[in-house]
Amino acid sequence: MWNLNLVIGLMIGLLVGGVGMWVLDRRHQAITRKLVESRRKIERQRTQAVNDLFALRAELEDPMRQPMPAEAPATGVHDASMVAELANLRSLIARADGALTAARRKRDEHEREIARLRGLLEDRTNADVIDLRRQDRSQAGGVAL
Repeated sequence: MWNLNLVIGLMIGLLVGGVGMWVLDRRHQAITRKLVESRRKIERQRTQAVNDLFALRAELEDPMRQPMPAEAPATGVHDASMVAELANLRSLIARADGALTAARRKRDEHEREIARLRGLLEDRTNADVIDLRRQDRSQAGGVAL
């Protein structure tokens, strides 16, 4: 009788544990789906911001661009948001230019290092090369290990 109660208790425990794990797995999957969707949304927003940045930069650098009329009102809800957006895009342009400058500097450093290493390699082309594999084979009596 004692063994039967133990088996029944174990079965109930396994059943409750299985249901609990299933519930936790469902919650985990739901959270994972929300996080993936959130990441996709942020990536879309980032891509759109970069596209807007380059479009604004191209528009600002376009020599055929018409100057803005002086009669435009300086105050207004729409104008204030536009001014804030322009300031934000200008700061993005400045940060992108800074990152581009840093990347170019790093590229130049790497190119100098590559040139230096190539120079060292060219200086040593006439040096004798020791093949350690060949020496091991000759010492072992020609038998490949």
